Amino acid sequence: MRDSLPEAVWEHYEKYRRILHVHALPAKSYRQQHGTLKVLNRAILEHRVVQIEYQSLRQPASHRRLIEPYGVVFFQGSLYIIAAVADDEPPKQPRHFKLDRFRKATALDRWFKPPADFNLQQHLGQSLGIFAGGRARNFRVRISAYAAPWVIEDPWHPQQQIERRRDGGITLTVPAVHELEIIPRVLALGAEAELLSPASCRRQIAETIREMAARYDE
Repeated sequence: MRDSLPEAVWEHYEKYRRILHVHALPAKSYRQQHGTLKVLNRAILEHRVVQIEYQSLRQPASHRRLIEPYGVVFFQGSLYIIAAVADDEPPKQPRHFKLDRFRKATALDRWFKPPADFNLQQHLGQSLGIFAGGRARNFRVRISAYAAPWVIEDPWHPQQQIERRRDGGITLTVPAVHELEIIPRVLALGAEAELLSPASCRRQIAETIREMAARYDE
């Protein structure tokens, strides 16, 4: 790029580079997965079924499966492959596979037809993070007056709703697909936040707090 730009133009943008710093998560190297990613990218464009060897964190050994890849997502420093399992019964639900756990990927001489109504942006838009599966539910969280400005300043979700309370706090209603998208955020606020509903998530937070209290009980 530098060779193709006039020196004056390059110097102009070099000034911006010196005053703009992007601070993110630690950089992760995908050098070892370069070949796998190349196969997956080509399969996405050509709508080819891919045989993968995938190492799930919950299983001691990698296992094989056939996937129909739809797209690639970069989220919090990691790459994820959005794909359907080829042998699932229709309508097939997209799943999220972390690239770090791929041991091998082989494009087959077998093609698939992507769902006409699938949109990667819409698929991810209903979730706070990278969790997949199921329909989004509304989670209601009471935020104290002390913590409310931070939550308002940094929204959890573009479709969240905020109800202001007389004490200066807020009640936050936010859609999410999975409870684990909400629980860490609530716990991070400590006593300044209380999850009101759904009841199942509230019970899970209560159990987590009891276990933490027992662990720190001297």
